[in-house]
Amino acid sequence: MTRQETQAVIIVSLIVALRLLGIFLLFPIFSVYAIKYNGATLPLVGVAFGIYALVQGFLQIPFGWASDRFGRRFILFIGLFLFSLGSLICGMAENITQLILARVLQGSGAVSAVAMAALGDLTRPQVRVRAFTITGIAVGAAFMVGLLGGPFLAAYFGFHTLFYLLAALSFFSMLVTGLFFPEIKIEAPKQHGPVFHGFMSHIEIRRIYVAAFVLSFILSLFFFIYPLSWTSLGLDRAQLWRVYLVVSLPSILFVFPYVRHAEKKGKLRLPAAGGWVIIVLGFLVYVVNGIQKWGLYMTGGAFFLGYTLFQSLLPAFLTQRVPSEGRGAAIGFYNLAGFFGSSLGGILAGVLYHLNYRFPLILGLLLLMIWVLVGLPKPPDSDTIN
Repeated sequence: MTRQETQAVIIVSLIVALRLLGIFLLFPIFSVYAIKYNGATLPLVGVAFGIYALVQGFLQIPFGWASDRFGRRFILFIGLFLFSLGSLICGMAENITQLILARVLQGSGAVSAVAMAALGDLTRPQVRVRAFTITGIAVGAAFMVGLLGGPFLAAYFGFHTLFYLLAALSFFSMLVTGLFFPEIKIEAPKQHGPVFHGFMSHIEIRRIYVAAFVLSFILSLFFFIYPLSWTSLGLDRAQLWRVYLVVSLPSILFVFPYVRHAEKKGKLRLPAAGGWVIIVLGFLVYVVNGIQKWGLYMTGGAFFLGYTLFQSLLPAFLTQRVPSEGRGAAIGFYNLAGFFGSSLGGILAGVLYHLNYRFPLILGLLLLMIWVLVGLPKPPDSDTIN
């Protein structure tokens, strides 16, 4: 990458990682703490878990479209402010109803599409997978800090404290955005009306949207049942960080070198297929063997490895197929699919786990089978329209 591309990747990665760190602090322990709120039931905890993603999903397209018209930095700043405000109110919630309503406001800061579109704008197609992989490493580092720090901070300082920390991190991201985020010149649309109508008929882009939905759906299923499964074995909630450290190590050590090598060789189809196989095997271990320590370690390690592979590939595949003037809207659809999947998965996870602890991942396996029949995403070749 050029010096300008490297600088852009570092800035965007910092903003994205800080923004997501707060989410990752909550993700691994949300279900086991939210169930303690006044009036909480497992289905209502599922709603509180999933409603954030639902609101995020519906606002991805408006935020992405607005960034195409009014600039990435301005819209990013607005979204970060809304997220910070919502996080403060979440910290003050005293019952499950208040928490759900506060999560709605928190979810209104839908800036993921804007940041991803900016990264696509600032990098050339031939290095874009590497650029998104570097951002993925930053997100992965935030993920690790969240996985390790979330259980510790919640245990020693209180669950509410995490929401105040989210607000502070979002405010710091606003400062970074205002001071360092580069101005991006976006070409005027070549046609009147939404420019994404043309590429929505592209079969590979539709497959990427399906992939975003499926992966986010099973991510919510996994993170709802995984900490509950460990605590049912007697593991203290404050010790969950040790589990997440172990199961995330394979993805941290191997994904970036492997993806970088595959991109240089022009062989990016294999990582996509391999990611699907690894996730399926991990879910099968859980369904067949139930809640056992060795099985939970295998399921967690396999899931993180497969999921991280896809998170490096999908944004790059999409931005290489979409021109800059429609990139924000296109990624808005991508994130809509992802957040809708995350919301639906989170809501259903609470209901299904209440019936039987295996049901969430059985549903995940069925969805994975349907996905492979629809078609896994492929890297751009001669079909690239950028």
